[in-house]
Amino acid sequence: MPEPGPADALAQAWSLKDQCYEAWNTAPARAAQAAAALRALADAGVPAGQATEVGGLADWTEGIACLTRGEMAAAVLAFDRAAGALRAAGRPDPAAQTQVPKIIALSMLGQHADATACAEAAQRELRKLGNLHAAARVSLNLGNLLGRRDAYADAARHFREAAVLFARLRDHAHSVLADIGLAAQLTALGDFDEGLRVYARARMRAENQQLTLQLALVDESVALLDLARGRYSDALAHFESARRRYATLGMPQYLAIAEKQLADTYLELRLLPEALALFDAAVDRFGGLQLPDEQAWALAQRGRTQALLGQAVAAAASFAAAAALFADQGNAVGQCSVMLARAELALTTGDAAGAGLWAAEAAQGFSQAGQADGRARAEVVRAHALLLTGEAEAAATVFHDTLASARELQQLQVQVRCLTGQGLAAQALGKGLAAQGAFEAAIALFEEQRRALPDDDLRNAFLADHLRPYQERLRMAVAVGDAEQVLLQLERFRARSLVERLHGEDRLAADAPPGGEIHRSDEGEADPTDTGLRERLNWLYRRVQRLQHEDQPSATLQAELLHTERALLERARRRRLAAPVAVMADNAAQDAPEPGTATPPGKGSLNLTALQAALQPGDALVEYGVVDDELFACTVTHNGVQLHRRLAAWPAVLLAVQAVRFQIEALSQGTAPVRRHLDTLARRAQIRLAQLHTLLWSPLQATLDGARRVLVVPYGPLGGVPFGALIDGTEADPRPLGQHLELALAPSASAALHGLLRTAAAPRRVLALGESSRLPHAGREAGFVAALFGEGQAFVGSQATLASLHAHAGEADVLHLACHAQFRSDNPRFSALHLYDGALTVELAEALVLKPCTVVLSACETGLAQQGGGDEMVGLARAFLVAGAARVLGSLWPVDDAVVAAFMAVFYGALARGDGPGAALRQAQVATAAQHPHPYFWSAFTLYGGW
Repeated sequence: MPEPGPADALAQAWSLKDQCYEAWNTAPARAAQAAAALRALADAGVPAGQATEVGGLADWTEGIACLTRGEMAAAVLAFDRAAGALRAAGRPDPAAQTQVPKIIALSMLGQHADATACAEAAQRELRKLGNLHAAARVSLNLGNLLGRRDAYADAARHFREAAVLFARLRDHAHSVLADIGLAAQLTALGDFDEGLRVYARARMRAENQQLTLQLALVDESVALLDLARGRYSDALAHFESARRRYATLGMPQYLAIAEKQLADTYLELRLLPEALALFDAAVDRFGGLQLPDEQAWALAQRGRTQALLGQAVAAAASFAAAAALFADQGNAVGQCSVMLARAELALTTGDAAGAGLWAAEAAQGFSQAGQADGRARAEVVRAHALLLTGEAEAAATVFHDTLASARELQQLQVQVRCLTGQGLAAQALGKGLAAQGAFEAAIALFEEQRRALPDDDLRNAFLADHLRPYQERLRMAVAVGDAEQVLLQLERFRARSLVERLHGEDRLAADAPPGGEIHRSDEGEADPTDTGLRERLNWLYRRVQRLQHEDQPSATLQAELLHTERALLERARRRRLAAPVAVMADNAAQDAPEPGTATPPGKGSLNLTALQAALQPGDALVEYGVVDDELFACTVTHNGVQLHRRLAAWPAVLLAVQAVRFQIEALSQGTAPVRRHLDTLARRAQIRLAQLHTLLWSPLQATLDGARRVLVVPYGPLGGVPFGALIDGTEADPRPLGQHLELALAPSASAALHGLLRTAAAPRRVLALGESSRLPHAGREAGFVAALFGEGQAFVGSQATLASLHAHAGEADVLHLACHAQFRSDNPRFSALHLYDGALTVELAEALVLKPCTVVLSACETGLAQQGGGDEMVGLARAFLVAGAARVLGSLWPVDDAVVAAFMAVFYGALARGDGPGAALRQAQVATAAQHPHPYFWSAFTLYGGW
């Protein structure tokens, strides 16, 4: 092929430059390819008369390629080389055009003054040359620059000018970018409705022109607006959509920004460890991409996250680094954000005076910058600081004024915090009715946001951060002494996610055709990458366990294990974010009652009438709660509800629980060394259990006299108490509760009602898995259990696999799993049963589709759970209830293999004779206690869901 002549070389160079520009916003990889081809053309040698111009074009496109890769400093140098070369070649118009993208690079580097000067000079020259298209691009970049410097009104003016010019020139890509910029400034100024209208116009035009980058930018921008308005589900979905588009386009700087903004949402929802991991990564990425402005924001948000996690020293360092970067760039809004974060930290540490000063200064700065969202958040912190200093009237005024502003701006999260604050101020002023109305309004508004979230972890964390109005309504009900209202108020925030999941499974089952499969909406689309991660994770589990057994733990492998677990959870969460549940109401603010008005109390999820109807004579439910360190209980029978106040001081109960666990766990490392002292140890344990009985059960005995079956809803650490082992130390010949009562646990009364209405299937088809490669007795146990039933099926050893479980569990009436297990207090969703080929984690167990079967987890600590805010107990027992099981039997501590075998023989013998799981458990406990009196041996297993 002949070498191109001078005219051909120059024409080819200009063609490649045009290709680069055309692909810049839609296909960055193609833009980089065009730039590389142009550089190769220049380096190959062209006639001397054309070399300068071709070289200038090559530098120009090299700068564009650097922009797409996030290499801002290199882009500035390339654009300046291009301008010099093109001027030398006698091409003043193209030379001026090279400075247009340079404005972006300088702005991203935080060199705002230089960027402004560059923009103004370029625009003067381009207008003089009559190049309106390039002048419009300068207006676009000036809008971006001024927006970054918080001059929102001036920025909006430039974006409008650019949008009009680009539309006249039929440059759809840049016209849409100008609309996006205009909408962002409108929302910053508080005009959310007009901002949304402009975003909708931009989205429609981008879709019509198939502009992928612009669609990603609209998604990201609308997500920021959703976040400011407290519409978290929509924000998460839009952030994830933008992130996926940026990943497809291969634009690292945009992708990094999208990841940081997703972290912002996690922070707002108080998913703190996950947010911190994303902020840590963002700080590093922005440093590598030379984006100091974005790095400063990531540092400020990281500091807020660290403060909420109790890492005060690390938070202070993050705030200092962010403040220094903001100061270098003259970013007033950024500096105010750091002030606000410091005010929040001071508030949590009880420094009300410091919090008030920081918040007031931040509010003033936000106001001067016209930043409505920041000002409202700062005012909320200032009002809470006033409350702490006893200035309730002043706090009430600030909350009232800020609430009015937040309603006008549709800031749902700020409204919730204002309403809660109004309730607290009203309480301090002795205005009970106003306080009740404000708390109810806060709860109603919060519930609309929470219900729309697409993920259990998000809903749980969000509720834990907003428990105050629920707790205050509970405190009011306890003070009045209305037993039904106390129970209903407890149920408004107790184990909410589990109850919602259980009700969701009921709806799925009702909607499924006869014999059809149940498909869960939250499972998301399978991702092949997960398979590789899970295979690696299972290898890591086996390797780490082997090294621990050999007393050679590896910090490196443990760190990789934790990283892999987090990666799997995050991938699953992001699949759910891509398809969020529908928002329950278009405008929750309009539905929330006005503070100061009476509202119907107890609008919880519990159907108390149905619960009493489900409790037969001889049945009872006991639900514990704590207010102001006072342990109280509600008892429910078919005859009514009673409130039992002042059972004990909560700190004393905690000490008693610890004492019981200490006595029991003394045997968890093996009984051989203490065999001679078992009788003495048993007496000591019984003394501690009698003390706990006095605190928890004795005050309820008059009400529970005659009860044969009791469902217990524990509070917090009471979930780890072996209620069946509690003993009345005042009786001459006492028997533990579990030997004369059928006992079961439930995380809430609503969950208990679900269990009472969902009786366990008759035990015909039995599936037993025994992983005997690590636990030799497990195979024998599984074979024994299966042999008791006509349709029993056992998979042992190398057949006890995840595949066997998935293939047969759905048809089982009883599912018995004998294997090694591990409760993970550090990451409860990865508590797991370890089968032959891998770990059945909580998240995988929840994805099973089970009949209303009985699940027996014959392994160590399978009944333990993490007690989070709202008593949301995350563990293996909960996972199988979510999967559809009616009853789950799990253990509270490591169990003795030989004793468990005998225990299970009695339990399954009773089950095979037609007894229910609760009756079978009682018989197994009585028989085992006769041979092994220490409660360590016989009271480890607890029944969940019902009798």
